[in-house]
Amino acid sequence: MPPFTTLTVPDLLLEEVVSHARADVPLECCGLLAGHIRDGTGFVTARFAIENELRSPTDYLTDARAMFLAFRHMRERGLELLAIYHSHPTSAPVPSRRDIEHNTYGESVVHLIVGFANTTPEVRGWWLTETESREAQLDIRG
Repeated sequence: MPPFTTLTVPDLLLEEVVSHARADVPLECCGLLAGHIRDGTGFVTARFAIENELRSPTDYLTDARAMFLAFRHMRERGLELLAIYHSHPTSAPVPSRRDIEHNTYGESVVHLIVGFANTTPEVRGWWLTETESREAQLDIRG
């Protein structure tokens, strides 16, 4: 069961996620979003860009040292991990079979995907289990 029902992301942080994804094309990018949970909503207040160790256009693996530093930063500031983001440089923002199979967080975080199937990037969020995905509710705020 997810710890919150809606992920609220400030538009400026979402623009940073999309910029990161665009800068890494043709490779997948990856990173973390953190913040606080209140009244069933996850409020994003911080973004952590993480290097994709695989440097692949179809898969990602987060850099262990960068993950350690991001989690230390979160702990020091009392933040919770709310979402993992990555990109699909040539396809829609829909979880691939590989995304589902490599999910190690269960439904504890949203998986935010930036897709570049069209000229305008599209961002969608997903709750992943070991076998399937269902779309998460996103609230983008100015």
